[in-house]
Amino acid sequence: MTSARPPAPDAGTEAGTDAAWSTVCFQPAHPGGRLHAGGSHDQWSVAVWRSDTAHGPVLVRSDPLSRSAQGPGHPYPPRCPHPPGGPLPCDVHLWVDADSPRRPALLAQADVLVSRVPLAPGAARRRVLELLAAHPGCLAVAVPDTATTCAVAVRHGGAGHESFLRPSRGSPPGASLPPRTVVSVMHAWMVAGRSPGALRGLTPRPMPVPMPVPMPFSSH
Repeated sequence: MTSARPPAPDAGTEAGTDAAWSTVCFQPAHPGGRLHAGGSHDQWSVAVWRSDTAHGPVLVRSDPLSRSAQGPGHPYPPRCPHPPGGPLPCDVHLWVDADSPRRPALLAQADVLVSRVPLAPGAARRRVLELLAAHPGCLAVAVPDTATTCAVAVRHGGAGHESFLRPSRGSPPGASLPPRTVVSVMHAWMVAGRSPGALRGLTPRPMPVPMPVPMPFSSH
């Protein structure tokens, strides 16, 4: 979670969301976890994460930063209403469009950077590492590629570490996760102290659906 509130952006309009708070909830099926209440379908995604030892549901909600906000910063989104616990702690972080011309002040404060320009696989790999090197305050970067889904790089062990998640096809057939969802889950995974290579994949799921009960992590 970012430690400081970013400054309000300049007034103006631009198609699409180019900066938002991302809330990653690992207890969306909890009676108090009604994180999905309200909002449009483009503001949340649901997936099942998978490691070698466990799997479980995860919901990612995006709360766009208002361009009409007044004052020195943007308010944080509401916290998850369920009690602490679950397989992983919930995470709130700031993601910013790496290519947006209207958000230069936010790039230095972004926890996650997401490019919207698809590149060939090799170029996407180079681009994620370049963005990670250019923005030392950023923990994770995603760039869509033209062959799979996206290239993801995270800051791990003092250097850029590439971790490529290829989400499985979901239901309905052909459903996929946007890169900002993939990298947001990776950010939450990292700040929870997990190894980036241990997150094996994400499978998109429609919402609402009965979610699988998370399996506990191994103590080893």
